[in-house]
Amino acid sequence: MNTIAQIWNTIVTSNFFNFVVMVLILAWINKKFNLAAKLEEEISKIKSTIENAENEKNAAYNEFLETQKSVENLENEITKRLDDAQKRADTMADSIKTQTENKVKKIKDNVTRVIQAEEKTISAKLSKKTAKAATELAKAHIKSVLQNKPELHEKYINQSIEELG
Repeated sequence: MNTIAQIWNTIVTSNFFNFVVMVLILAWINKKFNLAAKLEEEISKIKSTIENAENEKNAAYNEFLETQKSVENLENEITKRLDDAQKRADTMADSIKTQTENKVKKIKDNVTRVIQAEEKTISAKLSKKTAKAATELAKAHIKSVLQNKPELHEKYINQSIEELG
């Protein structure tokens, strides 16, 4: 019996026995907790996560390329729009300047016409007053001459009668 005990002791203490026991325990744990299925499930989740990350990376890269392409001509577009705005502003300034000059010219012309009309009116009034004053002066002169020389009075009456007759 000693030999059986010795063989048993050798089996229990050997690495092979320990290895077989360990394999049996691992097989039982694997069967109990279904480790293979869980391992496959985790592997598929990781694969899915990697694929999603790859897809998102590609989408982000495509979006980057589109954004880069749209920004390429941004400086040129800004410069062009600024130039267009400057041209429009210059055109508007020229238009406003021309309109203002035309209005100023019209105002000057109107003022000149009003001044000329006023000059004519004043001139006519002065001429009328001068003529009236001259007539009054002539009357006064004639009256004074007739009073100083009564014989002229008769002479002028006779001359007027002759001219009528």
